[in-house]
Amino acid sequence: MPARSSARSSAQIETVQRFYGAKGDLDVIRSVVADDAQWDVVEDFPNGGVYDGLDAIIGDFFGFFSHFREFHALGDEFYEDGDRVVVLGRYTGVSQAGRPVTSRFAHFFTLRDGKIVRLQQTCDTVPIARALEE
Repeated sequence: MPARSSARSSAQIETVQRFYGAKGDLDVIRSVVADDAQWDVVEDFPNGGVYDGLDAIIGDFFGFFSHFREFHALGDEFYEDGDRVVVLGRYTGVSQAGRPVTSRFAHFFTLRDGKIVRLQQTCDTVPIARALEE
């Protein structure tokens, strides 16, 4: 897969970077994610599962944020091949109990007509589970 970094960006990579930069701003999220998008999130992640449609992604999946005082997805490396963008990065945050967390992830995006239509996510769920232990 041809590598592209933020220094040599494509329209697809810029769309994904706008998604990461939204930081919960639903107007930005709605501008870059298609209404019929699908999120496929590893099962051991909080609220993991498959979500069909932007309303389900926002209303059902994004509810996992309530487990954290703060939570961020930071893309470190971006790779583009046609309508697909792969991002290697890390989650950082602090649980409601005050436990810090850092976890590596890989996000596999598919784009259509300038919008994200699919995200397949995988990550190291162990640090997240430890941060959420009661």
